[in-house]
Amino acid sequence: MVDFEQYYPTPPETAEKLLDMVDIEEISNGINILEPSAGTGELIEAWKEAKHRREYCSTDYHGHCIEINPKRAATLKGKGYKVVWDDFLTFNPLMKYTFIMMNPPFREGARHLLKALEICAAGGHIACILNAETIKNPHTNEQKALIAKLDEQEFCEIEYVTAAFAEAERKTDVEVALIHIRKKAAPEICVTFENFKKQIFDRRKQGEKQNGALTRYGEVNALIDRYQAEVKAGQALYDEILNYKKVCLQGTTDQYDYEAVFKIEINGVYDDSRNDDRINIVRKINYKYWKILLYSKELSSLMTSDIQYKYSQNLTQMADYEFNERNILAMKEDLAKNLIHNIEVAIMDVWEEFTSRYTWSEYSKNIHYYNGWKTNKAFKINKKVIIPLNAFDACGDFRPNHRVDGKLRDIEKVMNYLDCGRTEDFEMYRHLSVAQSLGQNRGINTKYFSVDLFKKGTCHLTFKDMDLLKKFNLYCGRKKNWLPDDYGRKPYNKLDDEEREIVDSFEGKESYEDTYKNQEFYLPQNSGLLMLTMGNVKEAGGDE
Repeated sequence: MVDFEQYYPTPPETAEKLLDMVDIEEISNGINILEPSAGTGELIEAWKEAKHRREYCSTDYHGHCIEINPKRAATLKGKGYKVVWDDFLTFNPLMKYTFIMMNPPFREGARHLLKALEICAAGGHIACILNAETIKNPHTNEQKALIAKLDEQEFCEIEYVTAAFAEAERKTDVEVALIHIRKKAAPEICVTFENFKKQIFDRRKQGEKQNGALTRYGEVNALIDRYQAEVKAGQALYDEILNYKKVCLQGTTDQYDYEAVFKIEINGVYDDSRNDDRINIVRKINYKYWKILLYSKELSSLMTSDIQYKYSQNLTQMADYEFNERNILAMKEDLAKNLIHNIEVAIMDVWEEFTSRYTWSEYSKNIHYYNGWKTNKAFKINKKVIIPLNAFDACGDFRPNHRVDGKLRDIEKVMNYLDCGRTEDFEMYRHLSVAQSLGQNRGINTKYFSVDLFKKGTCHLTFKDMDLLKKFNLYCGRKKNWLPDDYGRKPYNKLDDEEREIVDSFEGKESYEDTYKNQEFYLPQNSGLLMLTMGNVKEAGGDE
């Protein structure tokens, strides 16, 4: 007699082995679970026991079962399980399942697993017991299709077990394959947004063709197009949900909002949320894109944390300005106008931090005195600078924190202004993290310094680039009026006695001749010093 149902209850040991392949911690308690061909609930019981044993949740089971045999279906219902269908192969739910555990009929295993892949949610898991021959020796079209489908998934683990059912309630010597699948996740695409984005991009390219000009399509142009698509998509989705809300309330006994499927809640800009949701949508997106621009790599690389904080205070005001070419240009001009002053302040602040701020104790080693212009109290900083900066925890372990990284990064940005792009970038935090992993707190290589961090709470910075150090001293010495305004503008042999005395005290004849020869680098006017900076601001602000 042929056993058409092919019903072989899952032995506890096999059920446990199958579910051990699944990371219970990853599959949370709130997921949507299904066991097709559930029999009398052997896999369900094993799942509940595993969850209870590992204490990740209670033993309550909120999943669904499918069972074609009426008697076994009645048994499942008697145990409190929800039997939602009979024949699994005809099951076509609107709701996808995030975890499916199954022991399908051996003869129909390929067809059942293909069905499970069809109704499993993207990114969901399947734990399945199959006849090993289905995988090892696929000869039917369905088995071959299954093998192809398994290759498409994000993850597929197979473990072969012999004699898994040798001591079962119904015995068989069939070798089985225990399979754990993670279904390939669906791409995160908002169709409404993508449609608007394509329309806007096509319109821009069409406009370029009509004007007969080929405009450079840079990052800012792409950002503007994305902004416009996001605003249009946000408004369209808001209207669609609002209209759907009216549809889903039709036929209810009342028209109160709590009967609706969706509740619309707009996260407005925190300065003052308007009563109009559509306005709040636009203002929130405006705020977001101005923030993206402010914290973009091009602009953030130009700003110390203090400068960036000052500009971030104006972001809420920018929420009323659309993110378009005209407003970006206006922001760029305002930024350019104020950035020069802010950078001068930042350079002098680091100078103060390296010099007069720490003239006591060992920090006095930071400075070297020289005879300045009309004063003998002038000084410049040495190759090695000591500042208070603690990178160790209470136990004395070397653990660079965000304060250490932030301080060193701010100093680095100030040096960037003076360096004008000569030195290749470093990822400061990554270098500190590598040093920590190696237990290295001395000789840490950064963009401009070799860094030594000590348990007593000090940090030693040693300049690697002597030309940059000289430029730093020249810039700050002139700002302090310790060097004449025309310092370095004429050759050494043209200097009078007083000027020569200052040069000799500050850097000496040979170094001065290098300063005179390379005054474009060492002694730029503000516009020259910040040429690279302003170029970056223009690039970040779009083409003129």
